[in-house]
Amino acid sequence: MKKFILFAGMGLVTILGFQACGSSSDDVVSENRTTSVAQDKENIKKTINGFYDKLNTLDDGDLSKYILYTMFNNTAQEYDDSYLNNVVESFENQYGDVLIDNKLQFASKLGTYTYNNATGAWTKAPNASAVVLKFPSVQNQAAIDGELTLTSYTDTQTSYNSETIWLPKTFNLTLKRSNNTIFSMNLSNVTFDNSTNFSMPISANVQIYASPMTQNIVWQRNSSKDFQLKYAAATPQGPSSEVVANVTLKHADYANISSKDDFKAVSGYVSEGNLKITYSMNVEALAPLNDPTDAQINANSKAEVFYSGQKVGDIVYKTVNGKGEFFIVYFDGTTENTDVYIGDFEEKIKAIFANYIK
Repeated sequence: MKKFILFAGMGLVTILGFQACGSSSDDVVSENRTTSVAQDKENIKKTINGFYDKLNTLDDGDLSKYILYTMFNNTAQEYDDSYLNNVVESFENQYGDVLIDNKLQFASKLGTYTYNNATGAWTKAPNASAVVLKFPSVQNQAAIDGELTLTSYTDTQTSYNSETIWLPKTFNLTLKRSNNTIFSMNLSNVTFDNSTNFSMPISANVQIYASPMTQNIVWQRNSSKDFQLKYAAATPQGPSSEVVANVTLKHADYANISSKDDFKAVSGYVSEGNLKITYSMNVEALAPLNDPTDAQINANSKAEVFYSGQKVGDIVYKTVNGKGEFFIVYFDGTTENTDVYIGDFEEKIKAIFANYIK
């Protein structure tokens, strides 16, 4: 149980619930501190409140409004995607399956299609470069206010568990409501290593706009055993966010990566505005231990908290009443459970997304 808590929570990416952004991981700890511990605590609380504000902005955004209108617009105000499923089923009944033998049938489906709610049928107009679906957002609505467009689609043949699957290499996907873009996704620079019977993705760039948040994801292989994932997010107001995770494997036999025993180390950082947490873990040393002690965990992992480049403290793991918990050790030697900052995280999330969580 202790090992599970450690691997699930290390780095506080999950524990503090942060997305992240900030300076590079080589922050310099100032010898002449400009803040007290009390001020550091206030800065952490302020940043976490700003994170919740960002989630509120996302919940109030145009994409959220569209989802609520389309999938929760019923008497009980509960999730119901039956209408959209019927729309898709009607399309495939008229024009054939969209996915055949694990391959998206993009080229054969080019065209502009319009759905009629009254008849439950589609009409098609020529389009040489895109698949465009126009439809009412809700059942029993005549107005065509939804538009989904897919362009620039290419794919490549890959292998997973001896099964051939065609995965996308490039595409542009856009969802509009009343001619306003509320969601888009652009995929590019996707490559695979096919040297084993498992096709390992070695690079990918993804740009996502989920109104009003813009997100960028970059996956890259730096060597046969070293990979890096970068995630960045921003809204028109408030601080931007970034998460960086570096993973080192023990071997490059990708087809036989099946457990934590195949990993050597993980490291990176997560930050929100001026707040930043760096982390690292010697997975190779911890993985063989069935029930590592607190001392073994802390000796083989490290997490530090910074604010505006100045070190706030270290994060350590402790077992309290049989439960693994994380504590911040401030620069003056005082210690505090991270629950003082995120103990009510679940309640906050439920309150922000109350329209979706019943």
